[in-house]
Amino acid sequence: MTSAGGFIKAIESGSKHLLIKRFTLRYPEKKLKFVGDGYQFDPKRGVGIAGSRGRHILFHDKCTGCQLCAIACEGIAEAIGMV
Repeated sequence: MTSAGGFIKAIESGSKHLLIKRFTLRYPEKKLKFVGDGYQFDPKRGVGIAGSRGRHILFHDKCTGCQLCAIACEGIAEAIGMV
């Protein structure tokens, strides 16, 4: 492919993406609105919110022992006890 052909192909690809709607949100300006009582997490305290109905699935063969599941469930219940 010549450099002119590559340039034309790049312009064609770029102009195609100008006409397509974005799949992602622009985060600081637009935030995703959650509906219902899904999993709630307080990032300032770093713990899950009591009464949350989130669900955690643990695959023992994939567990690395990072304890992130215990941190996320801290303050909700004594559901997970790391050994």
